[in-house]
Amino acid sequence: MMKHMKRNVWRAVLGAVCLGSLCAACTTRQEIRITGSLRNADGATLICYRSVGGMFNSETYDTLALQADSTFALTLPGGEYECFNLALYGKKKLGTLLTKGGNIRVQLDGQSEQPMTILEGQDEKTTHVAEVMSQLYDDVFDIRTRQGDRWEIADDTIAASVRRKLTNYALSLDKEVEGVDEELRDKARQDIRMQLLLAFQNQLLATTFRSSEATKQEWLAELDSMTTFCSINHPYSPFSRAFYSVVSYDTGIRYYTKGEPKPEGVEKGVELAFYDFEHRLIGKAQEAAMAQLFLEDEGQQRYDPALLPLADEFCKLHPESPWMPWVSRAVGKNRAFNETAIPADLHFPDVSSARTIKDVTDLYKGKVIFMDIWATWCGPCRAAFAHIGPLQEYAAANDVVLLYLSIDRPENDEKWRKMAAYYGLKGEHVRVQNAFHQEVYDTFGRQGALSIPRYVIFDKQGKIRFTSAASPEQWDKLKEQLQEVAR
Repeated sequence: MMKHMKRNVWRAVLGAVCLGSLCAACTTRQEIRITGSLRNADGATLICYRSVGGMFNSETYDTLALQADSTFALTLPGGEYECFNLALYGKKKLGTLLTKGGNIRVQLDGQSEQPMTILEGQDEKTTHVAEVMSQLYDDVFDIRTRQGDRWEIADDTIAASVRRKLTNYALSLDKEVEGVDEELRDKARQDIRMQLLLAFQNQLLATTFRSSEATKQEWLAELDSMTTFCSINHPYSPFSRAFYSVVSYDTGIRYYTKGEPKPEGVEKGVELAFYDFEHRLIGKAQEAAMAQLFLEDEGQQRYDPALLPLADEFCKLHPESPWMPWVSRAVGKNRAFNETAIPADLHFPDVSSARTIKDVTDLYKGKVIFMDIWATWCGPCRAAFAHIGPLQEYAAANDVVLLYLSIDRPENDEKWRKMAAYYGLKGEHVRVQNAFHQEVYDTFGRQGALSIPRYVIFDKQGKIRFTSAASPEQWDKLKEQLQEVAR
């Protein structure tokens, strides 16, 4: 009863805070309005990654609705400089906008080499600052993905040399962002420092992984100097798209690379991250880092139950945070997942004695089996579940067994069962056992690696007919394959 009361109080408080924060923002802040038109989208969705109260939201995005004439509009509270990154989802970056209020009008073209033309509302100096920030983001992304190396640091194993190259570059870019008002200049400078600190962290992890203890300690010492130079706790640090990655890396390096002892009573994962943010970060840095911990849980569909009590702590620490609507949504999804009941049409047969894949499929002798090999951590696997309706109807009508084979580890057993229920995966559910784990990889993988989701069809005799069947998204093709096997 007490737990139920606390839950309701939390929901009421969070809802009131969200509403109050939004209403206050609407009445006291200058408005930002971005309008424009989009050509040559080729069916892609127009999205916007943006800052929230001057703190960049790197974990979620807004979907911008296009009108019949291909125009769009976005209206938000202003008052301080915010950053907007427009893109065609999964296809192309379109451009970056910086503004603290007023009207910005743009023209977007998904096929142009210069996809965004600013028609009004952002002056040339501000546009240049936006371009500097955007280019730096691309450069750091390239070094992290080994697609480029502007600073020639990828093969530089000397920590002091790498730090010097990056700090010198930061100082050179400081000059590039002169000529705008003080707030924007300082936010841009702090973005530069967060981006380059992320680049240094990336090189530290890549280098120390294969280096001696002495080299590792040299890099960690230079990291301390680099971190001091970059000032994570600066109030404008969260303005950077790199900020959340920086603070997440910092926590990981602290406890796993440096080997600092974990605080007593604090579990690894989200609890440790939240503890670290609470005790090392202050002000906006703490607020933004904590908020995006919840958003990351939502975006990656982890639904870690350890986050639920931390939501209360976030609300106490930052009761008027503009992040509250996002945090509330993320917490709601997390709670809904963890309160999911397992219905009767999901079956979890005991396969603890199974030694081979055949031991599992023999449970369904005389029936066609559609096997979906997946895992709770696999995003494409989860995305495909949105398309299972026609498959489920066909299976029910034609006595086809839907066998979901998870390759999750034993410690994720509860999450695996809840996720199967959460997505309504009617059918048979088996988690791979150690005895036939390698057989799954050898049979359906390649060179020791298994790409999932993987779909397999067995005939009524238990023989594999399609080792790489069509996905539920390709329903017409998959239906033909199932019919062929049934004949």
